[in-house]
Amino acid sequence: MAPEQSEDDKKPFGNEGKRVVLLVTTPVGESFQSIARATGYKSTPYPRIDWSSHANTALPDLASRLKFTTHYALCVVDGNIWENTSMSLLEKFRRARFWDHPGDCTMMASSTSSKSESSVGPTYMNACMIWGDKDIGNIESGEKIGRTDLPDEEITQVYRELRKDWTYMPVFWNCHDLAIRLAHIIVEPSMEVINSLKRLMILLRRACNEEVNWHSAAGKLCVGGWGALALGGLASIPPLAAVGTGVFMIGWSTGFLGGFVSDSKEKARYQFMLKLEERFPQLRSLHH
Repeated sequence: MAPEQSEDDKKPFGNEGKRVVLLVTTPVGESFQSIARATGYKSTPYPRIDWSSHANTALPDLASRLKFTTHYALCVVDGNIWENTSMSLLEKFRRARFWDHPGDCTMMASSTSSKSESSVGPTYMNACMIWGDKDIGNIESGEKIGRTDLPDEEITQVYRELRKDWTYMPVFWNCHDLAIRLAHIIVEPSMEVINSLKRLMILLRRACNEEVNWHSAAGKLCVGGWGALALGGLASIPPLAAVGTGVFMIGWSTGFLGGFVSDSKEKARYQFMLKLEERFPQLRSLHH
């Protein structure tokens, strides 16, 4: 006769821990929107969330409002708060802590809303943040990924290690990538969590291809101005570096540019993932 399982034994991996881990989205900043508009994408605003609701289901899930041109952040809140039916969504998120990549304000566009200006400062600047009511009100969607027992200090340590030497590219390697990988590392492991995050990454890449039309935008971009910014740092990747940052792309064939950017993007992303796997071997299950 098999031994009787305790309630703790019956809990699936990924749902253990006293703290709830969510991914949330907010509108991107104006600088990132300019890239989206130049490449043909027009964003449609969503209805505001009822923050006075006491039901967690009032928060739209990620799939229901999925789009690539959006900012992702990781959110952690104590389980007893998240499950408290006497508290409104606004009250719950006031007790939460947030970790995100703010983007860069040099040649790279910040992907965030006005709450974050730059990642030029120390990597802990956007770690374990408390969002004000205005920033919480800007949240467009969110979803519980799993649970964790890690305290804020340990999550911040993982966050800072992820941010170390992170080559931020607004379109190709951005806040989505960091938030998803941070969630994967801190949440108790399970195939459900891995498959959920993998599915989200696939959907975001599809949304990117739909929203960012590089073929139609080829004649508008030039390397050296904001065009280099839109390319997201690809000017630093051979053989594009050999072309020179002052070369205009107007004369390039749109098919060549679209294919070149896509190919370079995938190669760059692959190299970045390999570098992360050296420091975080657990990411291999997410990447492969």
